[in-house]
Amino acid sequence: MLMKMRGQMQKGRNQKGFTLVELMVVVLIIGILVAIAVPVYRSVQTKAAENACAANVRTLNGALEAYKANNDFATLPNNFNAENDLVGKYIKEWPTCPLGGDYDLGQDDIFFCDHD
Repeated sequence: MLMKMRGQMQKGRNQKGFTLVELMVVVLIIGILVAIAVPVYRSVQTKAAENACAANVRTLNGALEAYKANNDFATLPNNFNAENDLVGKYIKEWPTCPLGGDYDLGQDDIFFCDHD
C-alpha cells in the first residue's frame, strides 16, 4: 500500500506545466493586441458619435420643414421656440448630442450642432 502511494506521488511530480518564459510571452502578445485594439475602438466610438449627431441634425431639420409646411410658413415666425413647437407633434423628444453639444437654429432656419 505504501509503495502504491509513493508511485502515485512520483507521477504527480512529472506533470508538465507552463514555464515563466512561456507565460511572459503570452502576456506580451496580449499586451500588443490590446495596444492595437484600443485606439481602433476609440476611433470607431468617435465616428459613431459624429454620425449620431449628424443624424439628429437631419431629423431636426426634417421636423422643422414639416412644421413649416403644416403651418404654411415660408420663414419661421419670431415667436418660434424649436423645442416647444416641434416636440410632441413632429419629433417624439428633443435629442441630445452624443458629443456634448447643443442643437441650435441658425439664421437660415437650419439646425446645427455646436459640439466643435
